[in-house]
Amino acid sequence: MAKIYLDPGHGGSDTGAVGQGLQEKNVTLAIALKIRNILNNRYQGHQIRMSRTSDRTVSLTARTNDANQWGADYFVSIHINAGGGSGYEDFIHSSLSNQGVTGRYRQIMHEEVMKQVNFQNRGRKQANFHVLRESAMSAVLTENGFIDHAADAAKLKSDAFLEQIALGHARGIARIFQLSSKSSSGSSGNSGGSSNNQGGASSGAGKTNSIVDYLKSVGTDSSFANRARLAGSYGIQNYTGTAAQNTRLLNAIRSGGNSGNTSTGSSAKRVHLPASASTWRTYPLNVTPVKKNSDWSLTPSAFGGLTYTILAEPYPNVVTIQTGRGRRNIYIGPDTSARRL
Repeated sequence: MAKIYLDPGHGGSDTGAVGQGLQEKNVTLAIALKIRNILNNRYQGHQIRMSRTSDRTVSLTARTNDANQWGADYFVSIHINAGGGSGYEDFIHSSLSNQGVTGRYRQIMHEEVMKQVNFQNRGRKQANFHVLRESAMSAVLTENGFIDHAADAAKLKSDAFLEQIALGHARGIARIFQLSSKSSSGSSGNSGGSSNNQGGASSGAGKTNSIVDYLKSVGTDSSFANRARLAGSYGIQNYTGTAAQNTRLLNAIRSGGNSGNTSTGSSAKRVHLPASASTWRTYPLNVTPVKKNSDWSLTPSAFGGLTYTILAEPYPNVVTIQTGRGRRNIYIGPDTSARRL
């Protein structure tokens, strides 16, 4: 079940950018609510939480703390730009690359939004924004037009155009997490169990043509992050979740036997860092995980504890996890308070 955190920028006493008779806080909320409605009405296999659903003040820290404590899989912050430009752009944290999981998520989001809106494409960018830096999961911040640009603002005043912006975001999220369509799931139940069934419940591991349904049916993590890891292990480079890549991955796993179904390569699927730990050192993947090589720490106590999916176990008692700053290694030996789940 993918957990999506929607963050309409600003709110309450913080209007955000203002221009052409618009306030950013109102436009971002309208878009976020539409994203929520599209996802809930058209897709299944997800949960949604929002930083706000009305015009109220929410601090940046409160937003990221809430998402971290909830255990979100993806943080989507919606904004409107200002400052003399025009068009759409999006951001991931400045420490991340476009080739990492967060970068690939953003690539999909960027593609899907640009399919729906006739904004100038300002490209994919990086920044050290709070919500990108302090979120413990993959995060993207989208800037949907310029509120002080007459042509952009005219579009933002159209409810139909806001619906298109929301549709792009929703389709991006659905593609990232391979969410099943409610209509396709329902219709397949009436068609005698077609091999194209996207619901997965009746198709079985041996019949389904959906990589997500197949992985779920054999009890394996079906998230985009794990599919990307599996794709790499089978020689499928630059995985972005296209239909062709998913078909190739499914065929590779099936032909490779049960060994291809292992989601982590470790003896446990998740690890919990308790609230009693004020900090927990993390290490870049390309260094030996010893104290002097740690350049950033998690703060489990600030979030009532943190739980992560184990992506790999490169050294004894060292596991790889996905954080807001990309994949990192952490030490979870018996002399620590970490607990495998």
